Amino acid sequence: SSPEDGMISQYRLDENTGSLTLVHQTHAGDQVNPMALSPDGSTLYAALRVKPFRVMAYRIDPASGQLDAAAEAPLAASLAYLSTDRSGRYLMGASYGGNVLTVQPIDAEHRPSEDIKVYPTGPYAHSVRSDPSNRFVYAGNLGVDQVLQFTLDDSSGALEPIGNGHASVTAGSGPRHIAFAPSGKFLYVVGELSGTVDSFSIDAQTGALTKVAHVEGVPKSLNLVHGEIRNAGNNDLKDDPTPRIWAADIRVSPDGQLIYITERTTSSVSAFKADPASGTLSFQGNYPLQEKQPRNIAFSPSGRWLLVTGEKADKVGSYAVGAAGALTRTAEAPSGKGALWIEMLNLPGA
Repeated sequence: SSPEDGMISQYRLDENTGSLTLVHQTHAGDQVNPMALSPDGSTLYAALRVKPFRVMAYRIDPASGQLDAAAEAPLAASLAYLSTDRSGRYLMGASYGGNVLTVQPIDAEHRPSEDIKVYPTGPYAHSVRSDPSNRFVYAGNLGVDQVLQFTLDDSSGALEPIGNGHASVTAGSGPRHIAFAPSGKFLYVVGELSGTVDSFSIDAQTGALTKVAHVEGVPKSLNLVHGEIRNAGNNDLKDDPTPRIWAADIRVSPDGQLIYITERTTSSVSAFKADPASGTLSFQGNYPLQEKQPRNIAFSPSGRWLLVTGEKADKVGSYAVGAAGALTRTAEAPSGKGALWIEMLNLPGA
C-alpha cells in the first residue's frame, strides 16, 4: 500500500529468479495504510487512515491475484496495524493515536461487521496479532514498554487479559511490531527506539509471556543515538537533526531461523539467528538497502527472497537472502508513492 497516492500495487515474484513485476494498481483511497490477508488467501483487507475511518475488503482472484472490491466497513479509529485472527473470523486493529485495540467480526462472505469491540491501551498501541494456536492475542504498546497479552474467545472475539495483562520489554525500547516463531513457542518484538529485539516464550497453557532474550540490533558503526517517540506532528523529527534509531518492522523466515528488522534512519536491515528450541537470538549483521526509509518487509514463501518497501523510494526491491542474512539486491519494480505496507500471498497456480 502507498498512502500518498492511495494505491495498492500488485506484484508477481518469480521464486526461481527473484524477479519482480508490477502487475496492477488498485485505487483504494486516501491514506491507505495497514493491510491484512485472510488466512484462506481469498481476501485482502486495507485500512484507510482518514475520516471517516474505514476498512476495504477485496476479493483476490485465485488465478491472477488481482483485486475486486467486495465490501467496506467502518473502523473505530485510525489504525496503524491490521490483522485477522488465525480463523479469519475476526479483524483486529491497533490505533497508535487512539490508544486502543479493536476487534470486529468477519462474516462467511469475508465482510467486516460494523459491530466493533474497543479495548483501551496505554499510549501508542502499534500492533496486534493472534498466536499460531489462535487462543491468545498480543499487542505491542510502544509508549509504555509493554506487550499486552490476552486470551481470545473464539465464539465472540472478546479479549480477556492474561494475568496482569502485559509483559514488560526492556525499558525505553518502544515495542512496535511483533512476530511469532512458526512453532508458536516464541514471540519476538522489535524496539522502535532502541533497534533491539526482545524474545518471549509463550506458556502453552495460559499464554503468559516470559522474557527469554534481549539483543542489540544497531551496531555502533551506524552512529545512531536512542530514538524518540514520534506522532503525526513530528514523524520526521524535522527540528531534531540528530540521527536517531527508528526501527519499524520485524519478520521471521518460514523456517523460523532468521529474523530481520528494518531501520529507517540508515535505510538498512539487521539480521538475527533464532534458536528454534530456546528462543535465544544472536545478531548476525546489518545490511544496507537501496530503498530509502524502509518500512515493511516480507519473506517469499521459500524464504529465499526478501521484499522491501521504502517510504521515500520509488521502487520495491527484491533481495536474495544469503549466509548470515546477507542480502544481494536482485530485482526491482515501480512502487506507489510513500509505499510502506507489504503482504505476500502464495498462489501456486497464478
